[in-house]
Amino acid sequence: MSPSTDHGAPGQPGAPIDCVLFDLDGVVYRGPEAVPGAVEGIGFLRDHSIPLSFVTNNAVRTPEAVAERITAHGISTTAAEVTTSAQVLAARLAEKYGAGALIHLVGAAGLAAALESEGLRITRSLDDDVVAIAQGLDPEIDYATIVTTCEVVRSGIDWWASNPDFSMPGPHGEVPGNGAFVEMIARLTGTQPTIVGKPSPHMLEHAAHRLGAVRPLMIGDRLDTDIEGGNAAGFETALVLTGVHDIHDALHAPAGRRPDFVLPSLRALPELIAATKADIQAATSAAAPSPGPGGVPATTSCRLVDGELIVDGELILDDAARTGAHGVEAALRLAWEAIDRGEPVRPGNLPRRIHD
Repeated sequence: MSPSTDHGAPGQPGAPIDCVLFDLDGVVYRGPEAVPGAVEGIGFLRDHSIPLSFVTNNAVRTPEAVAERITAHGISTTAAEVTTSAQVLAARLAEKYGAGALIHLVGAAGLAAALESEGLRITRSLDDDVVAIAQGLDPEIDYATIVTTCEVVRSGIDWWASNPDFSMPGPHGEVPGNGAFVEMIARLTGTQPTIVGKPSPHMLEHAAHRLGAVRPLMIGDRLDTDIEGGNAAGFETALVLTGVHDIHDALHAPAGRRPDFVLPSLRALPELIAATKADIQAATSAAAPSPGPGGVPATTSCRLVDGELIVDGELILDDAARTGAHGVEAALRLAWEAIDRGEPVRPGNLPRRIHD
């Protein structure tokens, strides 16, 4: 799909992708194993000296711990290549209040270490000198902590949270994430925090700025966090089909959650990095089917673009278009244009996933 111009991207027209930001779960690894294609795709970036950062909403683990886990999956990584929501939250608080400011902490070791690395002081008690609350997931949170946090929030102190994730994978199913406790406190106090994790653009902007990127690319498997966050930051975005969301989800996504690119896996990353807008347009044009005898029946409402048809409100792709990323991207682009005009579009033979 050609690079979007709707996101206010900071890159210069025609500039190469010079930084790639990755979500982790479902993109780089899944449980104890690397996602197929991840080692090869990230290895390509290493071989071509393209900077990268692994961006995670997790505020419990330190960057060192995250890097160790990625490395254990066969992708050698340093802490400098990791951006956590805890780091971004600490950086934002230091920018606003300066070193030495007293922060009321609701969170675990990862967030505490990030705050202290920015020269901020920490308290967990009611203190008149507190200037802000920093909330991240605390697996040991108890009733008394929730009550105290509500009191501090009601006092009017600036409230910041690392991420809005309501749940996260546990050993036996979904378990509460930081967003569950944020939502509880918000309902009890009638107040909303400033959130720095995805889909807020804060974290992605922070990671790209650290790398001096001109044209960043954000890759994730979730439209509602990774893609929405990348779009909000003004970056190009790629939905990788190895995790939560698929092509049908992208078809029905609102404008702010639509990706610029679709990747079967990170194994397809070299082609995306090398591609230009002209390359993609040429490839999709080559996939266009030849009209049958007599063309399309006059009674059928349809539109043909680059191997994709909308026939009576249903997407119909030829074999070449439906098995490759460029054809699927062109089909999505065609469907989104129709949807934005108020026309219903059904998936038809649009696949849910494609393969390398």
